[in-house]
Amino acid sequence: MPNKNKLSIYLVKENLVNIEDIFDKPNEIAVLDTLTDGSKVYYKASGIHEPSWMRDFFLKNNNNLHQANSRVVLLKNISIDGESRIFALTFGYARFLFKPNVLEEQFGLRIILNTIQQNEIRKISKTSVGTNQKQSDEQLPKNSDISEFGFDINRDLMKNISGKSDDEIFEKSMLTGGDIFSLTVSRDVTNINEFLIYCYKRFKETTYQANFAWIDNIKFVRDQDLITQLNTALINEINNKNFNQVWMAVPEVVSWEDIKDFVISGDKQHYADIEIKKVIESIKKDLTSVDQLQNKTIRAISSRDNNQAIYEWRAYNCIIAEITLDGKEYCLSNGKWYRIDTNFVNTINQQYNNIELNQDSFIEYSHKDEDHYNEDLCSSFPDAILLHKYKVPIGGGQGNNIEPCDVLHGNKMIHIKHNGGSSMLSHLFNQALVSSQMWLDNESRNILKDKLANDGKFDIIPQNFSATNYEIVLGIINKFSDERPKIPFFSKVSLCFAIRNIKHYGYKVSLKNIKNIK
Repeated sequence: MPNKNKLSIYLVKENLVNIEDIFDKPNEIAVLDTLTDGSKVYYKASGIHEPSWMRDFFLKNNNNLHQANSRVVLLKNISIDGESRIFALTFGYARFLFKPNVLEEQFGLRIILNTIQQNEIRKISKTSVGTNQKQSDEQLPKNSDISEFGFDINRDLMKNISGKSDDEIFEKSMLTGGDIFSLTVSRDVTNINEFLIYCYKRFKETTYQANFAWIDNIKFVRDQDLITQLNTALINEINNKNFNQVWMAVPEVVSWEDIKDFVISGDKQHYADIEIKKVIESIKKDLTSVDQLQNKTIRAISSRDNNQAIYEWRAYNCIIAEITLDGKEYCLSNGKWYRIDTNFVNTINQQYNNIELNQDSFIEYSHKDEDHYNEDLCSSFPDAILLHKYKVPIGGGQGNNIEPCDVLHGNKMIHIKHNGGSSMLSHLFNQALVSSQMWLDNESRNILKDKLANDGKFDIIPQNFSATNYEIVLGIINKFSDERPKIPFFSKVSLCFAIRNIKHYGYKVSLKNIKNIK
């Protein structure tokens, strides 16, 4: 039996057969060997050199110490059920030899999800899309279910996964994969073909849909040709002034009380918010390329110092767009394109449109910041209580201090936030969710009672608290006048997730659009 070898396998995209199409710098690639079936082994010559740390740290040279970055790729062109596909087996640092977008996305991920059971996951690597693009790796000491990783199937994008397999062909080994498929098996050049055929057939299966169908909901767009097409469609939408599909917002969570206004490069005016019309007007030439938006900067000016910018973004990163191209749905958020499954889009939009709207009359927003608005809103309601300055620890601990809500109006707990990008609104929805949990905690409520009593406010919180007697109102300060707030797709996903959990505790939930007239 062959020795066990660690294999790293990629699948080259269809119709790419020449090394000029596959390798980034084909003139630097040479043939190391040709196998009996004609498959070629390619390599890039290693530069043997003394380790830099020998000179930089030890301040010495040593002719007996050398290192080299070996890079070898075996390309196997195999016919499988009438299809001709090229597999790339990499050794050393060979993954850096490929051109961008020539390797099949999620090749290894699909193989693994079609192979392992739902409770056989050991490690995941994920990106939280539409919020702050947080990337994280999570590992558990034993095989576990996806739910034990804190993975949100509606908002998290799976990049890599590791899991234990019971598959005999895979020799019951630990499998790891994203675009790459990695494992250790008893294979070498003499018996690799049948193994690659098996891998490909596993890749093509759809059995993953039984337990992992959500993997198709959201995907990064990494194909540069497709990104170019999407950017072209974006420019067309902007030039056609289709601002129902394209608009702008701050792309991260900010402290609005620290922001006086916004300045666009090339424009001396100061603005209360980021408006796409003003940004486009600041571009002196016709808008023909996203490079013009990449080169345009937007600065948030400090409320304490007119000469200080406390935030700065590329205009492109502030754009929120929802584009349909060739019958498929795409979203632009925080400068990244995503393809969204059409059925998933329809499901989320239906859930969002079914959220109850709050019918109370809210004053319009024309204030310096949210704190001043909350104070005026509280004054406009009879018997309302301002709670946004009270911080309460969950469970009585010293950490995780949160606001019970911004304004308590009768049985309505009102939370208010500007409509920024997905990051900003996700912060609002998560705040409301955590707050709903706080109100159910008896110790946290007693701490809040004591703080209110110290300020002469009594009998605000009933002794026997019941979530079913309260309504949580999510107020979104919006430059759009629609009765139902216009928010990015990923914000709808976050909102639907939060509302499901809040309602699970017994609360009612409603949504309110607050017109920004500033």
